[in-house]
Order: sequence, then C-alpha cells, then structure tokens
Amino acid sequence: MKLSGKTILITGGTSGIGWELAQQLLKKDNRVNILGRDQSKLAAAKKLGFLTIQCDLAKVQEIENAVLSIQNNFTDLEVLFNNAGIQFNYDFTNSVVALDKIEKEIMVNVTGQLILTQLLIPVLSTAKQALIVNTTSALGMFPKPDGLIYSASKAAMRNFTFGLRYALKNRNIKVVEFIPPVTATGMTAQRTEEKMPADRLVGLAIPQIEKGKVIVTIGKIQIFRWLAFLFPSIAHRILSGNK
Repeated sequence: MKLSGKTILITGGTSGIGWELAQQLLKKDNRVNILGRDQSKLAAAKKLGFLTIQCDLAKVQEIENAVLSIQNNFTDLEVLFNNAGIQFNYDFTNSVVALDKIEKEIMVNVTGQLILTQLLIPVLSTAKQALIVNTTSALGMFPKPDGLIYSASKAAMRNFTFGLRYALKNRNIKVVEFIPPVTATGMTAQRTEEKMPADRLVGLAIPQIEKGKVIVTIGKIQIFRWLAFLFPSIAHRILSGNK
C-alpha cells in the first residue's frame, strides 16, 4: 500500500517515533490524525496541519470518546498506527513498585490499544484497503531485567499482531509489526547505548510498509530475533549489559 493520499491515525503521535511518523507521512500528502494525551502538544501539532484527538489510552472512557469522534468525522480512516508506549524501569523482584506503574504500562501499551483497535475495525473495514501497524520491541522477543513489565507488554503486542493478521487474512485489513531498534527519543534519553535517530528509522520503515512487509525492522533486530530464539543466554547477556 502506498502511504500517500491516505487518512491515518497515529497513537502516541506527539513525541518520539510517533511524531516522526506523523511528520514524514504528512509530507507524503496524507491526512494525519494524531492521538495523544498532552493537550499543549496537540495544539502545537494542529498549527502545523495535523488533525488531533485528545485521548489517554489508560482510560477506557476516553478511548470510547475518541472512537466516537473518529466514527463521526473520519469515516474514511485507512491506516492505524498503534505506536503509543510508556516504560518505567525498576527492579521488579527486589524493590517496592508503585502498583499504578504496573497498571499504567499494561493499560497504555496493551489494553488501551487492543480496545482502540477492536472498536476501529468496523471503520477500517469500510476502506478498499486498510492497514494496522503495531509498534512492538526487541524486548518482546526477550525481556530486559529492569523492564520486565514493558517487555511483557511488548510480547503481548507481538502475539496480538500475529493473531490479528490471521484473524483478518480474508479481509481488506493488513496487519504489520514494526520493531524499532533502540531509538533516540525522550523515553530512551537516560540510556547510554547507541541509538538510531528517529527520522532515519522512519525513513527506512515507510518504504518497507509500502512494499507489503509484515515485519518491518532493521538488520540488527533481525539478528537479535534469531539469537533470542536459538541462544537465549546470549540475548540475556546483551540486554543485561554483561559481557
């Protein structure tokens, strides 16, 4: 599917990878609708030509309100990018963790986006061709010791993406998994390893999506997929920082 002249919705579109997706897709003559929590960021995006919907994916009522707005105003929706994600780093096994952190990570990263997707399938079904792109993570292949909940949430999204692809195989909706490497965003600001610039990542991802790839990523992540499957002890050493 050519990503031009489309009506597109991006969750988590006000920052990081989502914001870069929004900017590059707007330049390709798409109608880009950003869904996010921060009203000030949404207002700034609106001035640049984006459509916006305020919605916290941790709140079911706000998701339902957002879907109602889409049903009323964006019935030509063709592409959904489930890109929102949050990560709290903590030692799950040896520290006291605020329970709302666990709940929020799961709600934003998994539950909220599953609910949004389910409610938007009827809208996407009316398009001649439609696309759902779910952003996951290499941590969905193998968990990071200080990010167990985030890793679990991304594993859930990987499984959901795989299952949804088969559930919709005879429909007009294609399902793609987008697996970024460690990318230079606000969420990774405190991490010291090499990071890919978000603009470069998105510049590589969009052509892959247009070519019809069902897994969109870079070579480094492809190698890690096989390591995680064949040599889990090596994958663990990589993610834990042990040589």
